Amino acid sequence: MSELIDVVCHQCRIKLELLDAPVPREAWWKFLDEHAYHPVELLWEHSEARDRIDIDYIYVDSDIEGDPSFAEYAGDWPGRPLALHPRPIARGVAEIVERAFDAMEAREWQAAPADGAAGERIMQYMDFAPPASEPVDDDAVLARLAAVEAALEQLRRATTEPVGEHFGTFLNDVLRALPTAADLPPDELCAESGPLASPRLWDTERALRLIQHLVDARITLRKPSPDTD
Repeated sequence: MSELIDVVCHQCRIKLELLDAPVPREAWWKFLDEHAYHPVELLWEHSEARDRIDIDYIYVDSDIEGDPSFAEYAGDWPGRPLALHPRPIARGVAEIVERAFDAMEAREWQAAPADGAAGERIMQYMDFAPPASEPVDDDAVLARLAAVEAALEQLRRATTEPVGEHFGTFLNDVLRALPTAADLPPDELCAESGPLASPRLWDTERALRLIQHLVDARITLRKPSPDTD
């Protein structure tokens, strides 16, 4: 194919590129079988509808850790039940993160001197890319939950620091979208897990990964605006 074409299922939030090679063709037939009755769309390289794909979509054969390769998707993809499960938390956070990226690109986001330091401290507690196929037991669920709670606490602490208005608003927005500790009771998460992680836990981890992406890519490297006092 001379032009990049993707097929997307908006219900399951997954996309793959249509490539004329044996393994990608197998993945394409698998996609047709699984999503024939879902809201599916073909997107060309410059399709305006690409704006509908947010950063929480599963990208088959991307370089994102945790997303399946063509071979994994075409074969027995063990993480499929979890990866295609609805992710309302990640969806809400993705919208906030994308608005932040857009504001930065439009130079509407004003950085403050404290933003970078706060971002560096947050990143010490943000390392979320567990694949959907990773098997878990109760100990693994509790360890991952502890990591989530530590990251949430760092996000809350950052809102008490002298960060800039835009970064502070971003932090408050994502904290409202993320669950509290009361929303993630350990006993329930353990009961929901096995052999894969609880959908609630993985949804939260995906959302934190999106925040991690923005903070690592933009906040920790971002310089204050010239007109910042």
